Amino acid sequence: MDDYMMEESVGSSEQLDRLSELPQSLILHILSFLRMRDVVKTTLLSKRWENLWTTLPCLNFSDIISEDDELDSNRVRNFVNRALLFWKGTKLLKFIIEIRDHFDTSSLAGDMDLWVRFAVINKVEELNILLEYDEGVLDCEEDAGSSKDIYRAPECLNSCSSIRKLSLVGCNLRVRKSPTWNQLKSLQINGFSFSERLINRILLGTPRLEVFELSLVESNKNLNIRSTSLKKLKINKYLYFVDEQPSLDSILRICCPNLETLEISGVYYGKCLFTNVSSLTDATLDFYDSVYHKDCGSNYYDARGIELLGETMRYMFSTFQHVERVALSSSSFQMIGAALKKNLFSPLPNVVYLKVAVDLIELVEMVHLLEIFPNLKMLILEDQSHLHSPDINAENYSEFKTNLTKSFMLQLKIIEIISDFYDSSMFWYVEFLLKHCSMLEKLVVRTKWNKSCLQARSLEIAERLLRMSRSSPTAEVIIFNK
Repeated sequence: MDDYMMEESVGSSEQLDRLSELPQSLILHILSFLRMRDVVKTTLLSKRWENLWTTLPCLNFSDIISEDDELDSNRVRNFVNRALLFWKGTKLLKFIIEIRDHFDTSSLAGDMDLWVRFAVINKVEELNILLEYDEGVLDCEEDAGSSKDIYRAPECLNSCSSIRKLSLVGCNLRVRKSPTWNQLKSLQINGFSFSERLINRILLGTPRLEVFELSLVESNKNLNIRSTSLKKLKINKYLYFVDEQPSLDSILRICCPNLETLEISGVYYGKCLFTNVSSLTDATLDFYDSVYHKDCGSNYYDARGIELLGETMRYMFSTFQHVERVALSSSSFQMIGAALKKNLFSPLPNVVYLKVAVDLIELVEMVHLLEIFPNLKMLILEDQSHLHSPDINAENYSEFKTNLTKSFMLQLKIIEIISDFYDSSMFWYVEFLLKHCSMLEKLVVRTKWNKSCLQARSLEIAERLLRMSRSSPTAEVIIFNK
């Protein structure tokens, strides 16, 4: 019995230590997915693990302060400084500094300069600086002096030739001349106020940049994006503390011959000039219909502003001749409503995928939108109707059935609907599509119910959908809860 127990004990200890038997390179790879506050705890596992973390190729200083800890800058400073002091790695693939939860980073500015220099000296390939900030405060201009409490990265970062991916959130960037980011493939910048000159400098210094995500605070500035290497461009423009209707004088210029994916969100630009987007295949437009003011609430565009924005949207669509996938927010759809009724949009024959957020009582506008895409294969509708919205009236529904083009009905193969199904409007729409889409393969319904009503509502919806007649004998009806 004793021998058996001893053998079992030895066997158990061997099983428990199998992780330590893995190759060191594999252990380091596993540890690279952990935050440093968790990595350092592995020093207690065994003698072998005591110094293993000091050669990690990825240093992730996110969530340094736990929810139960006090927001003490000295604790953050000491933890990061000691970790970097003991680091003995030969290659730094990723370096992350993330300090959130309303933590005042101004007292750490000198230390963060040292941390960034450490990353640059060790030829970091991916650098993420994610800091807490107040929107509307950041300023990236060369002569900016009003943002004293906002951290400004040291200029040595501009000469980091090893960097391949850079993310800056809540962090100012001084660019007196074009950086030497010759290896940079992905750049994310969030929370800046930019000038055209500064953006031009950044793009001139990134000859291999493929992904550019820019989220900026501005009042009425133009934006010029010119690059032969960009494949994905994401722009989010937002305004704060605006006491008047937002200006429509700003211009967005894009000249990117190899651009494949374009996402534009936030506040509108008054004019968009796309001189070369011939490779574009995926476009997402998610514009706001208002801007926020801290005292006055939301300021909406007037009728003239909406008309001008509709014209801007029409011009953008005219440049989408090679686009295959389109996604529209509810506000974007509403902005082009007037232009749709006037048949000002040219068809986009290459679009096979459309996702649109829409209030389903706007069926007439929906008809005109679908006419733009005669060869559509997949349609995703996200219902933005609210509980107080009226059901579709008989007149609108009749006009919808009369005007919807037969070509659209013949091509459509997949429909996905995201809705709560609180009224009968959606059922009318689904019933019509099932009855007339003869090539339909799937109807996917995604609901947004909570657990309390999921079981009862899903059974009710399923029974009603399954009773509907279908022109396509192979059409499946699938229900998910989102």
